[in-house]
Amino acid sequence: MGIVRDFEKAFNRQDVNALVACFTPTGRYRDTFFGEHIGHAALRAMFERMFHEGREYAWTMDIVVEDERRAAAEWTFSYVVSDAVPRSAGRKVRFRGMSLFELANGKVAAYREHFDEGGALLQLGFTPESLAKVLRRKLAES
Repeated sequence: MGIVRDFEKAFNRQDVNALVACFTPTGRYRDTFFGEHIGHAALRAMFERMFHEGREYAWTMDIVVEDERRAAAEWTFSYVVSDAVPRSAGRKVRFRGMSLFELANGKVAAYREHFDEGGALLQLGFTPESLAKVLRRKLAES
């Protein structure tokens, strides 16, 4: 079993310690919603926030291709928004995407993901106007 499967299992257990242990000390995680986080302390804070803002997580790595330097995974992700996010509380969100993992010594050195952010935001209850505003801002930043 590779690091991607270790990551998947730790995430679904909501085991923050095991998730952080999947990364190198200077590991980078670029999350579409939460932004980029670098290093174990920042990763811990991000995962703790995720698990506070959601429940009933299921992240299934449907297809994984991995060697010693990199991995790619096609996945299905779902969760229910917790009461910590009042505007979306109770909403069920499900989407498919892909992740790229850069590896070093069996750990994740860098992670980035790609999915239809607009579709996810609509499921979170964003109005079309709010969705357009968020996506325009992100486009301007890129």
